Amino acid sequence: MRKYLALTLPLCALITGCQTTSRQNACDGFAPLRPKLETIVYILRNDRPFANDVAAHNRLLSSLGCGK
Repeated sequence: MRKYLALTLPLCALITGCQTTSRQNACDGFAPLRPKLETIVYILRNDRPFANDVAAHNRLLSSLGCGK
């Protein structure tokens, strides 16, 4: 039993040393969607729900302060 305890303590110390200490940002992994003008016109004509989703995505990121 002591043999396992002797192995467990160094492993616990090793694992805790691997934890990240940086703070997470709400904007990590997200960017505003900025298609070209031609793409905007095409999407507005052919897929209005998707255009609304893109606008909602960009509004959400703007309210979080992302993409500045």
